[in-house]
Amino acid sequence: MQYYRATLIVLAWLLCPLLAWGQVPAAQALQLDASEPMWQTAGFWQRLDDRDAALDAGQAAAAADWVDQPAHLNAGFTSAAIWLRMRVEALQSGNWMLLPSNALLDDVQVYARRPGGTWLLLGHSGEDVPRSQWPVDYRNPAFLFDVPDGGLYELMVRVRARNAINIRFDLWQRLAFDNHTRREALIFGLYFGFYLLLIAVHLIFWLRTQARLGGLFVAYIGVCVLNEALSLGLIQQLTGLSGTWSDRMLGSGIACALAISVQLACGQLRLAMLRPRAVRMLVQLMWLFSLACSLQVVLGHYAAGMVPVQMLTIPTMFAFTGLAIWLAVRGHRAARFFLLAFGAFYVGVLIAFLRNLGLMPLNALTELVSAHASALGTMLHMILLSTWIVGGYERRRRARERQQVLLQAELAQRQRRESELSEALVLERRVRQEQRDFVAMVSHELRTPLAIITTSAQQLGRNLAAPPDKTLARSRNIREAAQRLLALVDDCLADDRMTEPQPHAEPRLDLCDLHALIDELRQDFAPQRIVCILGPATRHCVTDIGLLRIALRNLLANADRHAPFGQAVRLRAEREGARLRIEVANAAPAITAEEQQHLFERYWRGQNAMHRPGAGLGLYLVRRIAEKLGGGVRLVTAGGEQPVCLCLDLPQPLS
Repeated sequence: MQYYRATLIVLAWLLCPLLAWGQVPAAQALQLDASEPMWQTAGFWQRLDDRDAALDAGQAAAAADWVDQPAHLNAGFTSAAIWLRMRVEALQSGNWMLLPSNALLDDVQVYARRPGGTWLLLGHSGEDVPRSQWPVDYRNPAFLFDVPDGGLYELMVRVRARNAINIRFDLWQRLAFDNHTRREALIFGLYFGFYLLLIAVHLIFWLRTQARLGGLFVAYIGVCVLNEALSLGLIQQLTGLSGTWSDRMLGSGIACALAISVQLACGQLRLAMLRPRAVRMLVQLMWLFSLACSLQVVLGHYAAGMVPVQMLTIPTMFAFTGLAIWLAVRGHRAARFFLLAFGAFYVGVLIAFLRNLGLMPLNALTELVSAHASALGTMLHMILLSTWIVGGYERRRRARERQQVLLQAELAQRQRRESELSEALVLERRVRQEQRDFVAMVSHELRTPLAIITTSAQQLGRNLAAPPDKTLARSRNIREAAQRLLALVDDCLADDRMTEPQPHAEPRLDLCDLHALIDELRQDFAPQRIVCILGPATRHCVTDIGLLRIALRNLLANADRHAPFGQAVRLRAEREGARLRIEVANAAPAITAEEQQHLFERYWRGQNAMHRPGAGLGLYLVRRIAEKLGGGVRLVTAGGEQPVCLCLDLPQPLS
């Protein structure tokens, strides 16, 4: 115990600015002026320690051991009765309230007299006195000091308490005191309402999730709120709870709060991941210590239980803070959050416990830190811990969900790989079939024009003196067969250009004379076979001329191949804003719905084309070229009663 006390004395010495704040020399008399609603009495009191608590008012007033009390009263845990006296000079008559700041005083007696007169008891209050006998119904002992006329008065107060005796005495005007109590009731309602809401939310959270830290936090915040409400005297005022039971509840709550806070601090710092056995042993020892101290309080030895708890709490807070700083320097993220969540809370608890142990005076600065900064620090502490617990549970839940997602993803990936293998096998079979089809198609398409060329050339060679019309017909057959071969070669080369992702496959845009291009393509067909309707502003367009020539030639060749003999193929070109539309229409039997789905596929040929020449690349190339140029091709009408109409749609910059 002596080592603890020596340590605390050193800590208190390090906080010497707090020790000296607000201390003033004792004055002769406090002058009460009705212009001020409240007077602080620090520095106007004298103090007498009645160690045996045997003196009455007259004996105490006549004692010779009175000393000046330069600051507020802070006697720590003591069994002695503390007497205070002060001289008051009232400048006019009025009603004043003497208000001690400590709600946990067991016995408070206030006396008053004129100098040289008899001491009159103004009131007897405290937790050992039934609430019905208190002179003022308030959470703290409060006493009415009636000044019938101006002049000099003497006040004397006798105080005893099982708790630490640290008191600030204020003199309030009665009206100002009433207003103060109303404001205080509103503030306490909001303050404790927030905590009750927080408890309810976490209780629901714990009942729904059964999270271990959720239940521990509900117990922690519940104990802390109970301790604060008891320390402020609110529960005693509302329920009439006697000091015997309120002290037992408060002492047990403070002792249990130590063990719970240590367990929460270890969990928040994730120390179990670093030293699991040491953390488990520390938590068990803290619970044994807290229960032992609680037992002392329950048995009626309040100071014997509370002094060890508060003396152990202080080095424990410093140990956890130092450990958190050490871990934070090494990049431990949880330690940085710990310093934020526990820092201000620890400061308030440290000052309160040092005052209770008599190692720090009750002055303006410590009262400010304890009353306001501590409340805000505690609220921040609870909010951050609440966020950490809920956030931690959510992170763990999401981690479990991610694991499930990963397992499902792995399973899906395996299924996808199996599917890909199956698709690759199907693709390989399809490519092999396409290759066979291509070889068969090329063989057929090459054999026919080559046979025509060979036959016509032989006929020319055998009969050089043949009539000119026969010679021209045979030459025309050779030329048409050669053009058919050239078209087949162009289609194969264009298909390769559309398929291979090479830099040279990108479109080479240039200004094109569309009318001239169409006239050039018309020469490859019979006279009057192609009828053109060219709209305004369609002569010039920006496109890849080579690709457009292949697309138009295939559209016209496809229409020519399926149009009945003697009927024209109609080509219409129109400009619609930034789009160029080219429609090619021809009379033909109806294309079935099933065939329409495959119309633009490579090597596919419908029933109407089975007995006509062709490689099955024409409309496929038209679609690929249209996509390459940023446009598209579609079937407008499918034949039958209406002609078969294909529309090539290409983008054009606005001039």
